[in-house]
Amino acid sequence: MKIEAMNPTSEKIIVVDDEKRMCESLSALLEGEGYLVESFQNSQEASDYISDNKVDLVITDIKMPDKNGLELLKIVKTVDEDIPVILLTGYASLDTAVEAISFGAYDYLMKPVEFTKLDLAVKRALEKRRSDLARFSLLEELKISNLILNRRIGEINALYEAGKSIGSTSNLKDLLRQIVALASNVTDAKVGSIMLLDERNKFLTIEAAIGLDKEIIEKTRLAIGESIAGSVALKGEPLIIENVEAHDKFKRISKDRYGSASLLCAPLKIKNKVIGVINMANKDGEENFSSNDLRLLTTFAAQAAIAVDDANQFERKRRRLIEFEILHEMTKEMQGINSLKDFREILFQKLERVFPIDYSIWLNWDQENNIFVIESVSGVKDVPLTSSGKIDLSKIEWESLVIQADKIDSIDQQDISKLTEVLSAEIRNNAVLPNPFEASLAVPIFRNGELIFIAFIGAFEDHFYTEDDISLAKLVISQSALLFEKEKALLNATRLLTMGNMISEISHDLRRPLTTIKGGLQVIRGRWAEESNESELFQTVEDEVIRMNELVRELVDFSNPNKYQTEKVNLKSLIKKAGGLLQQDFDKKNIEFDSQFDEVDWEVIINKNQILEVFLNLFINAIDVMPDGGKIHVHGLIERPDHKKIDYLALKVSDSGEGIKQENLSKIFDRYFTTKSTGTGLGLAVVERIISAHDGTLSVASEYGKGTTFTIYLPMLEH
Repeated sequence: MKIEAMNPTSEKIIVVDDEKRMCESLSALLEGEGYLVESFQNSQEASDYISDNKVDLVITDIKMPDKNGLELLKIVKTVDEDIPVILLTGYASLDTAVEAISFGAYDYLMKPVEFTKLDLAVKRALEKRRSDLARFSLLEELKISNLILNRRIGEINALYEAGKSIGSTSNLKDLLRQIVALASNVTDAKVGSIMLLDERNKFLTIEAAIGLDKEIIEKTRLAIGESIAGSVALKGEPLIIENVEAHDKFKRISKDRYGSASLLCAPLKIKNKVIGVINMANKDGEENFSSNDLRLLTTFAAQAAIAVDDANQFERKRRRLIEFEILHEMTKEMQGINSLKDFREILFQKLERVFPIDYSIWLNWDQENNIFVIESVSGVKDVPLTSSGKIDLSKIEWESLVIQADKIDSIDQQDISKLTEVLSAEIRNNAVLPNPFEASLAVPIFRNGELIFIAFIGAFEDHFYTEDDISLAKLVISQSALLFEKEKALLNATRLLTMGNMISEISHDLRRPLTTIKGGLQVIRGRWAEESNESELFQTVEDEVIRMNELVRELVDFSNPNKYQTEKVNLKSLIKKAGGLLQQDFDKKNIEFDSQFDEVDWEVIINKNQILEVFLNLFINAIDVMPDGGKIHVHGLIERPDHKKIDYLALKVSDSGEGIKQENLSKIFDRYFTTKSTGTGLGLAVVERIISAHDGTLSVASEYGKGTTFTIYLPMLEH
């Protein structure tokens, strides 16, 4: 019997009843529950359908004109004894119930059927069906597994004594030498080698051999597809050649190594991926290798591949342990690191424990000029160039070297290999570094999805960094950089808290003398009104006192911890509130206020009072520049600001006022800059500070005489 796993969304129920209305009613109810239903008024037709199709449950009336329900039950059980059958009857009797149960009926229900009872019976029956199918599926899998296991035991019996010693060492070099020696014993070969693919799966190199000259072992570097071993590695299939010299395809390539000899080559494969090959040649007694030799070598190669993979896995786990050790050490040492230079030096000292690093170059991204600037270099040594001499990397004027960002713009920053290729060429060309060196690696570091700098490391070695090297470097560098930033941020926060407390105390002390001075000025103006009104010096002193009072107020706000408490707020409701607070001003100045929002989630984590202050500042500024009326329009959308790599919630506050002169656009956020006769010049400076404190950004666009648009960008809430 063929067992199929059952998908609950495709469970099929057969309804059999000679009454058409009963069939239609039950079908409609069951289909409404999501089941697939076929109904029949003829039990013979139902019987034929059940014999030819997958069925999960049969619901049938006992009393039928041709075959009755009990006869149909017997037929169902011959097709599949585990298909549950629910019998329905309008003429219940103890005898029919006993007979139904004895024939294997799952349930026995009286007509008229209450759907709740039927629904419960159906669910229980299908649950049993699922359980039965799962059990049979497991039994089938176990049978197959037993067959495979028995076959595998038979295959390795002849190789048991040789294979059991493979696991005695975790050192890969020793292991490979053992594999070659054991394979030679199994196949009676005089010459043999084991070749492994490089990390990029382009070349085979001899890692262990017997019967071959040392020079051949050291110089052999076969491309995939080249020679016998390269061909086997490419195709992944074992190969037997009776006489290498006589072979049309391989004789000129392989005769120097193996002479006129029979040869075997079997791939080392893990999960259908070739990791290398085993070559055996020159069978003892000058005989040709047989198909049985090839079978033995292929079986041995499978076991050897597992051993090699185990050794590689052990090495990877050892390296992963080193990763955690390094991260743990960096976490402990982070508090004692006071500068980026020290951080980078310590970081690369840690990485040198895992793979060679001769130099590291740190590139910062200058967003404004769209260039990468080489900010620091560490670990430099005398580098051999040619026979003519050496170059001292420490004497290169690194600060003068820049790389245009558009050279990297088209490359996904996560693509380490492409990024490394571009930067390697640029750095080496600009810095007159020796070329070529294979061991180099560029690791991009991101903050909130934006590239902030690139760590470029290299070694004067004639080989590639492996995928494991790249993975480790990427993890350690990026995580350590993140830890360093968090540590510095925590330190800065502590300093800011201390500074805030100090500012709060100083501001409190300043308020009293300022109040006294302000009161004194008012007394003087009351006694000598004419003189004080005409005195430019008196007016200047009074203005400066007002300005100092505003500055003290802002310092108090800055140092108040409650000022920076955040909560989840809907920006649409906050803008509506700001507009409502100024509605009388809008009506008085004949200003139309409206807002439009795209259909996105407008909830953000902010300090509600601060952001409300931002909107009020912008709306009041707009009112001031439209004395004869106009329009204020707020448009909410998702937009990506300049020099950013991710989208933000954007709120564009536009007015139809007089606009801002081009020469003033760059100054409007400066503290105390104002074009108003009564302005303090603090409003927009406060707006920019508040938006920056919320990890947002602010921009302005204006055309003099036509109006101004301020755009507030706030980070979207992560879901």
